[in-house]
Amino acid sequence: MAFKENLLRKIEVDRLAGQVAASCGIIPGARHRVAKEPMRQLLELSTFQYQRERDLDLYVKAAEGERQLILILDNELPIFHTTVHDVVVRRSPRTIEMWSFRTIRRILVDSDIKVSVNGQSVATVRKDVLARIDLSYTDADIHELAQDGMAWLADGRAEKVEEILTLFAALLDLVPPPKGFGLEQTVSFGVAVSGPDDEAYFGPLVLYRPAGNTLAWIDKPMAKSDREQMCFLRDAASGSASVSVRGDAVFGRLAEEVLARPQREVPA
Repeated sequence: MAFKENLLRKIEVDRLAGQVAASCGIIPGARHRVAKEPMRQLLELSTFQYQRERDLDLYVKAAEGERQLILILDNELPIFHTTVHDVVVRRSPRTIEMWSFRTIRRILVDSDIKVSVNGQSVATVRKDVLARIDLSYTDADIHELAQDGMAWLADGRAEKVEEILTLFAALLDLVPPPKGFGLEQTVSFGVAVSGPDDEAYFGPLVLYRPAGNTLAWIDKPMAKSDREQMCFLRDAASGSASVSVRGDAVFGRLAEEVLARPQREVPA
């Protein structure tokens, strides 16, 4: 179905954007090496068009008037609102162009044209890509997704079950478990929050253990510091603990959670 394919595309876009954003570094001005290949893949999905000028890899998007949005694929990922010629002169000037004091000033100061750098630029490109993907869905799309999950679970196709769970996680803004929850051999998505004294809580959540093809839904938060709850999670994942929602019913529950939302569109 088209919706499923579009949602998979959105997940891949988020993966690429997250990989690039993580490589940008968190300390302003610190030296880092941006993950250029994932960024290139992200840009190729966008409306930015590649253009090689001198020694610069530029990605250009039309804007109002003569000026354009121009991203340079380097370790800063700057986006400028100007012309290609202006960017080229400022970032890769020839000797003859540097004889002008006005040009030298433009080279040294680019705050008048710079829109963003690093993570903000990644977010801009991600938004541009997602605007090209139809992420609206119908009730039938969600029911079909749940039915697919049930069929894959019955066949014991772990990789397909994980794919369906990943799709539902994107629909419900669910995330993988925080570190320390002892779910390393389990596919799990849920709500992660911090309680008093920065205590980590995880839940409601879904648990899938590929080794035993067991699937369970836990409808309440679990505290990482609570040993009893951590033992329960591991037992629930393995199928040795009793839970109210297990197997096919988990996909039914996930579908209900999605359809309870008023908007029929994937969260950005």
